[in-house]
Amino acid sequence: MVLEEDMQRYEFQEKLFQTIVSVEADAHNEEDPMAIAVRVMKACCDFYDADWCGILIADLQTQAFIPEIWYEPGIGPMQDTLFNDIEFTEEFATWAKHLIEQKPLIIPDAEKIRESNPKEYEAYQRLAARSIMGVPFGQHPLGFMVIRNMKQYTDRPEPLQLACFVAMMMLEQIRRTRMEKLTKMHDEDDGRFRIRYNILGPHNFVIDGKEIYEQDLPHPNRRAWIIMLYMVLHKRPVDQQKLIADNWQEVDTARNNMRQAIFRLHNDLAAYHDVKVIDTRSRMMDFSGEVNVTTDADEMEDLYNRAKNLPDGDDKLILLKKAFDLYRGRLFIQGEDDIGTWLYTYTTHYNQVYVDLTSALLTTLGHIRDYRCIMDYGPRALEIEPGILTAYYWIIIAADETGNSMAREKFLQKAAEDLIDEENEKLMKLLALQNHMS
Repeated sequence: MVLEEDMQRYEFQEKLFQTIVSVEADAHNEEDPMAIAVRVMKACCDFYDADWCGILIADLQTQAFIPEIWYEPGIGPMQDTLFNDIEFTEEFATWAKHLIEQKPLIIPDAEKIRESNPKEYEAYQRLAARSIMGVPFGQHPLGFMVIRNMKQYTDRPEPLQLACFVAMMMLEQIRRTRMEKLTKMHDEDDGRFRIRYNILGPHNFVIDGKEIYEQDLPHPNRRAWIIMLYMVLHKRPVDQQKLIADNWQEVDTARNNMRQAIFRLHNDLAAYHDVKVIDTRSRMMDFSGEVNVTTDADEMEDLYNRAKNLPDGDDKLILLKKAFDLYRGRLFIQGEDDIGTWLYTYTTHYNQVYVDLTSALLTTLGHIRDYRCIMDYGPRALEIEPGILTAYYWIIIAADETGNSMAREKFLQKAAEDLIDEENEKLMKLLALQNHMS
């Protein structure tokens, strides 16, 4: 008595409802976002009778797709896949178009595009894809949620769009957790008063999430900041007389001046905690056992050292980008004129760490052809530290690859001005070699 079309619509809606209820029941008490995302992908495979479901992250600037999370019935999540680590959009022109338009893409039979789009057809053959459905998402990140070889509901992308919404929320949680885990310093919460002393570029304290600059204190005194700097950089108890000799000429009055500076510092910080930060009861000065003082310089170097031990990939990039953002300029840049020559060694050291990590970051981005990010990080690096040869190299390569001739000429000129002759000659040779290889 019911029209077949109505019956099919009823069956579709009933199955979708039951699938949603089932997934919610399974994931109701689940806290692991990866487990929830995989459960949603499994439901998609069951609903469409498909043999693969996954999220592909895309970058139209570099024309690349990267598989992020996937599930395959009978095998499970994140097992071997036919996808390359990076797929390039020249093989998937149809997908790039739909991604730009943010419209679902359905290819019910890959054989039908054999003649019209042979390159894309070859890619489907490699991926064992006889039929494909993908729903786009964007902008941060940008990409598709895809199912392969679906056998039913091949004209209904709505359930996949619902699943994509849930999976992308889980992906966001996964990325946030991974970044926090990767970039977290290893200090445990031991109940001590915590001071973050940012010494790269304009110096400040961070206490309870609030930034405190020298000029913001009731009694600004450069001497106290220099004492703190001397102690955090030497990383051991310091001799009071040595500290004075290394920084000030007025030896006779320096001890009393130093005591006054420390008193004022303790008085200003009392608004946040009543602990005495610096213990001056003996000839050797040290931080109180009730205080934990960390610096952005230590964190930058720690992140870079951890990144050096990782292969190219997302985790390495997360660490390098975090380390890069911590460097805001030379060590203690607003007060370096008031300090003795002892600071030069540390300034040179952290400057070299920044140059090295910037080179590693841009090289890693270059290897994955992320030219958009190179054009973001490269010029920023040169604003802070002109003369990084690797930065000029990758910026010019990125400008070439993206057709930005103005940027190319600008940074070729800037390299000629900032680099010494030997470095500029080396840059020209590297660029010539790259052009020859291309």
